[in-house]
Amino acid sequence: MGTTDLETALVTVRSLIERGVTGDPKDALVQKPLRTVTEVLDFNRAKAEAQASAESNLIAIERMKRLMGNSMLQHMVPSTFEAFRDAAMAEGIALSSVDRTLTVFRAACAVAVAERRLSRHHAPVVPYFCTKNHLRAAPPKGRLMEIEEIAAVIDEAQFIHFLFCLIWLASLGCRIGALLDATAAQIDHRRGLIDLNPPGRVQTSKWRPTLPIPATLAPWTEGLPPGHLVQWRAQPVGEIDTAFMAACTRAKLEPGGNTYSIRHALGRHMRSRGVEDDQIALWLGHIQPPQSNETTIVYSPYSPSYLSDAKLAAESFVREIARHCRRHDPLLPPWLKD
Repeated sequence: MGTTDLETALVTVRSLIERGVTGDPKDALVQKPLRTVTEVLDFNRAKAEAQASAESNLIAIERMKRLMGNSMLQHMVPSTFEAFRDAAMAEGIALSSVDRTLTVFRAACAVAVAERRLSRHHAPVVPYFCTKNHLRAAPPKGRLMEIEEIAAVIDEAQFIHFLFCLIWLASLGCRIGALLDATAAQIDHRRGLIDLNPPGRVQTSKWRPTLPIPATLAPWTEGLPPGHLVQWRAQPVGEIDTAFMAACTRAKLEPGGNTYSIRHALGRHMRSRGVEDDQIALWLGHIQPPQSNETTIVYSPYSPSYLSDAKLAAESFVREIARHCRRHDPLLPPWLKD
């Protein structure tokens, strides 16, 4: 046990037993057991960084280390997590984000137990705070915007990359992260498809679908430079929230609109056009494509009928926006004029 003190040796043996260590304890003695929130998060940091959700994982890790990093794992009780929840929400963090943050911690504890760096008995029970009822009652991430308001934002676009981004968002209704990650190589011009999930990226619960390219978007897919779809001075764009809010301000629109507002508006338009719920959910990435043989054939991206109703609705959505635009034409990219 590396000690001549009997009581210290007994404590060490008890710790080894609790961690499930058997046989020669030499290696296990070098690896000290993880005792605090910070230690278990740092132990799992490399795995968290390797996941598709790396950016949000790292934000969650820093938030937990700041708000409860010194907490001893074996002493954590429900009130510990309730205090964390309250502190995070006091900083403006949504309840759903609190739950996603705790999911990172839950995974870190599971890895530490599997690696025998944390006793199963000392691993805290991490609660869930955000129930399905909370999710149903949560307001949209962006307020619902009318078609006229979206047209006004498009008209206020001062840079080509921002205009380009708005047209793609209106056409596909995808999450902004998927669009900013996308590259020209993800467009299949021959089949008229775009795979919103980059090669090598593992799909998450926020599914990035393969979509048929609407006819209204097709001109905006031609003649693109290699690399990211949304570029500024040949460099990928990290965010457009600032530009979006500035455009809303110039258009004198009510506050609360963001890129999600366009996504919500397209989904609402699809529903008003009678598009089936399954097609809407597949188009927006709320669900992944069905896996049974029968439905895979029906919803295959290579089938002419794949998401056909949703595609037509997306086209009518953009044409309706174009009717209200005065400065920019959503149906014709500037580089194709004259």
